[in-house]
Amino acid sequence: MLYIIFIIIIIVVVFFHIKNSKFKSNIKNQDSKKTISISKKEISKTIASTKQEELELSKNYKKIIFFSLSNNNLDINSDILYISAIKIGFNLKTGEIIYLEELKNTSNLKEFEYFSKDTIHFVSYNIKLYNHLLNLETKIQFCTMLTNVSTVEIKNSHGRNRWPKLFEISKYYGIKFSNNLNLNTLNNIKLNIQIFQKMLKHPKTSILIREFIFNNKSFLNEL
Repeated sequence: MLYIIFIIIIIVVVFFHIKNSKFKSNIKNQDSKKTISISKKEISKTIASTKQEELELSKNYKKIIFFSLSNNNLDINSDILYISAIKIGFNLKTGEIIYLEELKNTSNLKEFEYFSKDTIHFVSYNIKLYNHLLNLETKIQFCTMLTNVSTVEIKNSHGRNRWPKLFEISKYYGIKFSNNLNLNTLNNIKLNIQIFQKMLKHPKTSILIREFIFNNKSFLNEL
């Protein structure tokens, strides 16, 4: 009799153990599904957020590329040209800028082409010099040198306004600059960005900047 009771107890214990294991497994599976579901929601939310940010950027900002070319810094006699560029986002409401991307000292023009594929507005000092090299003819361009000739008013030996140098334009707008402008291309570009911002606030040149940004008008000639 005791033997039979002992067997019955074992059977009951085994039965509840199996049932309890299945119950825990179901809970674990449900938690796992819930975690996966939450994870998918978070990923979906992140993607939506990123797309929204891109949409806001395209709606409220206009992308502009400031660039400059130079010889290899290590060999001043080199014929190989190196290009550096900074892509900014110009806030159409406030006029403020944000730095987006940077391309530093490359001789591969394909890199510049890829870097600028989403941008149609280009700014540089003496930009016409680079047109044939960078195929910018179909782009909207702005030359900070020629648009400042009649504003900065640096006279030549004949008493006429000449093309101002980058440091002369900077000096006119009260911008501090280092002495290595010809050696560090990125410094040139950053200085040119500051000039562009100063021109936006100047009563004479602000009209040109606004025409360039809002009406997609190129400025490549002396004014």
